[in-house]
Amino acid sequence: TPAGALDGLDSGRVQKIEAGDVEGLVSRIRSHLEGRISSPEEPLVFPTWSEQAALLTRVLGLDEEGFSVDWLRMREPYDHAARSKSLAQKFDALLGTGPRRVMEIATGLGSGTRFLAQQFEREAEWFLVDRDPKLLAFLNRDMASQQLQYQTVQHDLRYLEALEIEVEGITTQALLDLVSHDWLQAFADWLAARRVPFLGALSVDGRVLWSPSDPRDDAVQHAFRTHQTWDRGFGPSPGPDAAPTLKRLLEERDFTVHLESADWMIPASDTSMVSAMVEGIASAAREAAHDAGVQTEVVDRWRDERLSQVGTLSIQVGHWDLLAMP
Repeated sequence: TPAGALDGLDSGRVQKIEAGDVEGLVSRIRSHLEGRISSPEEPLVFPTWSEQAALLTRVLGLDEEGFSVDWLRMREPYDHAARSKSLAQKFDALLGTGPRRVMEIATGLGSGTRFLAQQFEREAEWFLVDRDPKLLAFLNRDMASQQLQYQTVQHDLRYLEALEIEVEGITTQALLDLVSHDWLQAFADWLAARRVPFLGALSVDGRVLWSPSDPRDDAVQHAFRTHQTWDRGFGPSPGPDAAPTLKRLLEERDFTVHLESADWMIPASDTSMVSAMVEGIASAAREAAHDAGVQTEVVDRWRDERLSQVGTLSIQVGHWDLLAMP
């Protein structure tokens, strides 16, 4: 850059190339690499792309938590308001009258546990599982005011077979649409081997309804749904198909499964949440625009228009809650 940011960096270890001098840059890099390759006492070893990406993530501070703590806290009131109380109470009844040990997988900040504890007639012992140690540290802070018996467990859910905690029930919140079809099948087998009830809450069903509507809503939503099927570390995600897919898999394994709608209703008065939803959906839609056959300019114009409507714009986001009974 000729803007002056590199002024003062002249030294034996720093070489400057004029902005736009591509051949000069190539020549300097080639000379450096050929010198390294020809030096037997200092062999040239490149990192893999995955290693380099992990290093860059650490340098940028993006590995502090898998999900934004602020976002998880912002969404919690909407999660609790949307969730099916009737399915939560049926899950409670299925735990029986004996020991009540419940495992919440992908617990995040423990939001699902806090919701269920309010619905249970009797106390339970909780095992809160997440792969992210930093989220679990934040969870302990958020749980400080709760009178709950719990312990945290750091575990990568890609390795279900190694999760051997004995419990009377298993639950999760906002996970199923982020995994993969292969993981859902493995999870159905894992549940079938344990024969315990499962409550899976807040799986997206693909509906996002805006009021007022905009002629670009369908295109942006198509790109957003495309993004929801991308790989989150488990393989291509099922996105809106997650709850119906798991329902079928568990019914094939002799579970009785109930689905109920659990929609977020975000009022225009919550301008912070509405703004966060607009920005998040626009960002994801823009990333997936090419794959979805949507022009990025359409997404950008939609974002600008929607942000100008904050204060009068409300949103409904469709979810499923699922209860599986062996």
